[in-house]
Amino acid sequence: MVSGPVSVVLVAAVLVVALILWLKRDRRHPGPRLYGVDGIDRDELEEAEREVRELEAGAVPDDERLGDDWGPGTGTPRPPTRL
Repeated sequence: MVSGPVSVVLVAAVLVVALILWLKRDRRHPGPRLYGVDGIDRDELEEAEREVRELEAGAVPDDERLGDDWGPGTGTPRPPTRL
């Protein structure tokens, strides 16, 4: 552990140097969230949102695949199926 005035000053100096290095770090790369390109297909997103808005409140869930539907209005949970 840290005991004595010399080790306390040494630990404080290391912390100050680390803080200065962190503040002086290279910030040329702002990160992906700050650019205009986010990789989201806006047309597909709008189409999916339109489709969800058009659904009725009492819509019946799809029965295409077992276990595919979840959330409010899907009824009681089904027992697990053996594979």
